[in-house]
Amino acid sequence: MLDFKGVLKKISTINSDKYCLIIGGLGTNQARSPKIWNFFFKKNNLNCKMIPIEIKKNNLKKLFNYLSKDRKFIGGAVTKPYKEIIFKYLKKKTDIATKKIGSLNCIYKDKYLKGVNTDGLGFLKSLKKYKVQRNYKYVLLLGYGGAGKSVLVYLKKFFSKKTKIYCSNRTNKSKFVKKIGCKWVDWKNRHKILKNSDMVINCTSLGFSNKQHLSPINLNKSQNLKMVYDIIYNPKRTTLLKQAEKLNINTINGLSMNSFQAFHAIKSVFRGKLNFKMFN
Repeated sequence: MLDFKGVLKKISTINSDKYCLIIGGLGTNQARSPKIWNFFFKKNNLNCKMIPIEIKKNNLKKLFNYLSKDRKFIGGAVTKPYKEIIFKYLKKKTDIATKKIGSLNCIYKDKYLKGVNTDGLGFLKSLKKYKVQRNYKYVLLLGYGGAGKSVLVYLKKFFSKKTKIYCSNRTNKSKFVKKIGCKWVDWKNRHKILKNSDMVINCTSLGFSNKQHLSPINLNKSQNLKMVYDIIYNPKRTTLLKQAEKLNINTINGLSMNSFQAFHAIKSVFRGKLNFKMFN
């Protein structure tokens, strides 16, 4: 983890005209975003580069003060565990949808630093890509951090009004969940909801990196489960997804969501200034 001086030293090694950052805590150096963004820059002949920054929490304000004045910085991505923290810094400079979600995953410069959340949109696109049914009766979302909030908002947009969406988290954050018309369930009671759920979505960090051997729920206690979606993409097959596969339950990992959210984040940074090609 870098302090402010360490971040400045790393930024000084960038030899492109412009640069982007992905800002987060431990694990950010293994993030997929730099590969996607740098592929885009190369394909569109842009002299720009994205690098990952693992920064200590108490240095975030210094970093943002610096980036707001650095003309070479044009934007980038935000990852765990700072999506909600950085949202608080930029809350007044976010759109209505991002304010509703309460977290952001993308920053860009338009005179001032601004923020937007593209996680939920990437999630929605992935549901459509894999032709997930819209008429499930019960859906259970696990995890309510920066990504979980955006996923929950877009779940409401995707499923029919008859679908009951439950959300559970290891810490109680039920107020907003109820406000948007979803059901809150205590973590200790999540298996009771699982019993009749058609779909489970994991937005916790359980299954990622040093927590690879963990799963947020025991799928053996399900009866009607048809789909398990884990937004984690590293590893591609988490413990949760392996468990689902053994039970012949359809699975989706986080790769498509990650690609779609990155695409929309890049569009936000360039704000229509480029008629660019991405993956074609």
